[in-house]
Amino acid sequence: MKKIGKSDVIGQQGMSLIEGIILSMGFMFYPTGGVEAGIDGFIELRDAETGEVGNLLLQVQGKATERERLQGENEETFEFPCADADIEYWTKGTAPVLLIVVALRTRKAYWKSLKEWFADPERRKSRKVVFDKRKDEFTREAKASLISVATAVRPGASGPSVKKSEQILVNLLEVKFAPRVFWAPTSHGSDKSFGGALGEIVKPARGEWIVRSKSVLSFHPLDEHPWKKLCDWEAMEEFDTTEWANSDDEDRQRDFVALLNRAIGEFVRPDLYRDRDSRVFFFRKPKDKHSLNYAYRSLQNTTTRRVVGPYGKKKSDPKKFAYWRHSAFLHRFVRLAGKWYAEITPTYHFTYNGQDADAYAGERLKKIKEIENNAAVMGQFVMWRDFLTTHGAEDLLTKAYPFLSFSAVDALELDVGVPDDLWKSQETDPSSPLFEYALAGETVENIT
Repeated sequence: MKKIGKSDVIGQQGMSLIEGIILSMGFMFYPTGGVEAGIDGFIELRDAETGEVGNLLLQVQGKATERERLQGENEETFEFPCADADIEYWTKGTAPVLLIVVALRTRKAYWKSLKEWFADPERRKSRKVVFDKRKDEFTREAKASLISVATAVRPGASGPSVKKSEQILVNLLEVKFAPRVFWAPTSHGSDKSFGGALGEIVKPARGEWIVRSKSVLSFHPLDEHPWKKLCDWEAMEEFDTTEWANSDDEDRQRDFVALLNRAIGEFVRPDLYRDRDSRVFFFRKPKDKHSLNYAYRSLQNTTTRRVVGPYGKKKSDPKKFAYWRHSAFLHRFVRLAGKWYAEITPTYHFTYNGQDADAYAGERLKKIKEIENNAAVMGQFVMWRDFLTTHGAEDLLTKAYPFLSFSAVDALELDVGVPDDLWKSQETDPSSPLFEYALAGETVENIT
């Protein structure tokens, strides 16, 4: 009497679950049937709205099991061993091959693109696929990733649209400033001359002023000490700040931006310093410590980031650190739709002693920026947003900074978006050692 073995039933159960997931994505699945050498079926990408297909195919090798535990399984991963002949067959073809493992007892499936996985010589040498049970789960949400795999094979190809809404976090902060500015004639013809004279009268000298054509413009009332000693205070004029902020005159706009730039330098003191050459603001190393941590509110909770830290050892003196890395930002004031904003660009600053610029700063920054991904940059912006929107606020010991303040800008809501999975092949995996070393400030030469 003819029989159908249990393994055949298990295999069919696995393929049925795989097919159901694929159909839920709006794609088509075609089982090979009959004799096959390691491919159980084909996925054809299809636009779920229009029904259009473009001959973009993925091959599927399905494996199903009823075991309680998968091979090498722990809380996060499990392994699947592969024969050399199978690896050779899967990786030599023209179409991408997906290995999909189905755990029938949990009704869950997991997938890997085998060409991508075995492109690493060490992985090929191990002859096994390691699945991350969270990242590699095969569900309807894997649709965008499948499109990425299929379209990568043929340059210029475009897969079906993946509609999703998305929030865009813009690197802008709204700027509020003092309502009045003050103008007066002065005998000084430059910022340098005025600043030198001011420093002889009072220290530390405030910086919320600019000198243009032997006149001074300031957020400070110029008929008060020490300003009245440096200008013709009796000829002082008081203006609504909007006369500069909303002006269409290019000279007035430039002067107003210059005044804001002077003000932000005072605003961030004493926590931040500005590098004269790069113009970045950065956290400076504490005098009594090698490193500095900053606590702030992230998108989800309160966290801490190391914003100053030493790295490496000097070859000439292994007891000394090679350099310090400082969290930093560049800024630019812009007027958009009648409002003023500060555009914040996170970056890093490097010093050889915690204070003075390092000679290899450009090279170190380049290495980090080549590896750093969008999530890391966003995390830094969120930190700087927290700093700028909370710094200078009034508390029990100090008054609020009177001339400048910043507030967060709401995220933009978009009806369309780019699924995060589509960027994976373009950005270094944040879990990779190279990424971790780069963000820790290590140079590539130090990685062993």
